[in-house]
Amino acid sequence: MAKALATYFATVNDIPDTEFKVEIWEDGPVKKISVNGTVYEVDYNVGGDTIHSIILNNKSHGVQISSLNESTYEIKNKGDNFQVEIMDELKKLRLSRTKSKMAGRQVITAQMPGVIQKVHVVPGQEVKAGEPLCILVAMKMENEIHSPIDGVVKEVYIQPADKVAVGDKMLVVE
Repeated sequence: MAKALATYFATVNDIPDTEFKVEIWEDGPVKKISVNGTVYEVDYNVGGDTIHSIILNNKSHGVQISSLNESTYEIKNKGDNFQVEIMDELKKLRLSRTKSKMAGRQVITAQMPGVIQKVHVVPGQEVKAGEPLCILVAMKMENEIHSPIDGVVKEVYIQPADKVAVGDKMLVVE
């Protein structure tokens, strides 16, 4: 099968410790998506600000979807209410990096192809965990790359306007 057009990860407040991998395979009047590997053809129409008509398996569902913040949505369907948090692959990667216990030498590599817009640090500079190191522009979006640990910038391999590929070494923090 071809590469997915987009991949998201969803968690539902009523289903603890469960994550759903949602991949969009075809985008058009009828969307082809997979949820944890099961493929669905979904047709939907927006009938107002928050009302969506979703046809799944030849059954129509009137679903109200309201945004609570940039990544959390409230979904109401036939008296059931759910809060769903959605994150893309980059946010998931960032979250997993900050949650893991990192110590020692950290080599920061490009997680996606793009162009370096700005470098905020120089070798020898002290940084705190979460402090911005550089800005990587990918798919017309600015992605701020943060330090995974408190430490000192040991090496900087990039400069503004450099093109990077997935896995390219950008910085080292110890």
